[in-house]
Amino acid sequence: MTITHKGTVVLETERLILRRFTIDDLEPVFNNCWSKPEVWQWTNYKPMKTTEDVVKTAEMFTEEWLGAYSRPNRYSWAIQLKASGDVIGRFFGMHPEDRLKQIELAYEIGPDWWNQGYMTEAVKRVLDYLFREIGFNRVYAYHAYENPASGRVMQKCGMLYEGTMRQACLCNRGIFDKVNYAILAEDYFGRQKMGKDG
Repeated sequence: MTITHKGTVVLETERLILRRFTIDDLEPVFNNCWSKPEVWQWTNYKPMKTTEDVVKTAEMFTEEWLGAYSRPNRYSWAIQLKASGDVIGRFFGMHPEDRLKQIELAYEIGPDWWNQGYMTEAVKRVLDYLFREIGFNRVYAYHAYENPASGRVMQKCGMLYEGTMRQACLCNRGIFDKVNYAILAEDYFGRQKMGKDG
């Protein structure tokens, strides 16, 4: 299967809409997610204490950042609740590699929505899109060893543990061991087939 980039299209789950960010999302995603120390500590974004920092320091929500959606290999979703319309986080497909047919996942969601299955729901939907519609062969992600909740999402979505790299994860809280997960297309479609047959 060849790679056919389609970019950040609207994806839906039972409770979520995954869509492109607009300038109007800056304040809600900052207030609901990026301003929270519990979230920020596990990212390597530059400090974001105000929405102005998001634009000027982190260089997000700029004309160039929003304009990147014109690239067919740009995968950056706002996570929006269907019920309330609140934007509660971000889902990012980084470093797409056509020759290896692989892409890295990263995601953040506000702590008010932790432990409710939202991120697992989002990851499952994005994996389906990346494998079924784009044609990736490998999707990978990692988390800091001290942030196991992120790893539980990966496990629930069928990603397999691939090893721990000592002191290779740099985030705003410090340097930690980097725990790696990935799922291959054959794993994904094998799970789908087992689900139907079972």
